[in-house]
Amino acid sequence: MNLVAYLSIFAGAVLEGELVYISAIQAAQAGYVDLYGAIAAFFLGTFCTDWFYFLTGRKQGRRYLERNEKLQLKAAKIDHLLARYGTLLLLSYRFIYGFRIVLPLLFGASKLSSRRFLLFSLLSTSIWVSVYGWIGYYFTNWLLEQLKSGRVLIIVLSLAVVIALIYWRFGKKEAETSNE
Repeated sequence: MNLVAYLSIFAGAVLEGELVYISAIQAAQAGYVDLYGAIAAFFLGTFCTDWFYFLTGRKQGRRYLERNEKLQLKAAKIDHLLARYGTLLLLSYRFIYGFRIVLPLLFGASKLSSRRFLLFSLLSTSIWVSVYGWIGYYFTNWLLEQLKSGRVLIIVLSLAVVIALIYWRFGKKEAETSNE
């Protein structure tokens, strides 16, 4: 067992997220680490990160919010969203890009109980790790097949052309409306 590899996966979960996890899954497929060890290290890193931010929000969040009026409004919105869509928000926050740090902080500063956050943190992290693990595992196989066949170059060039056409079309339209 390569302890440094698993500690690196754990640290990568704390610092980055999806990219490190998919890379860890690819490393497991290549035989550098055990797949279940990589999943466990990433799960623990992700779970600990959520709890660090939740507890930080719990300990200092309200005090910080009292000094910042804009954040008070956002926290009030989070409290309202938790009251209205609590279960859905707690299950899906890991999948909402750009809110990986903010939402656990706001959850901690909110009236959400630690027990409820624990339950949903375990559940949402399990779902998230499963979904991204599956994507990483099967995407790696697909990508290797594409690289071996040379089709990946055609796919990348096709995507670049489609993106350029969309940008040209909508960029032109936006420029016309701003000139009027």
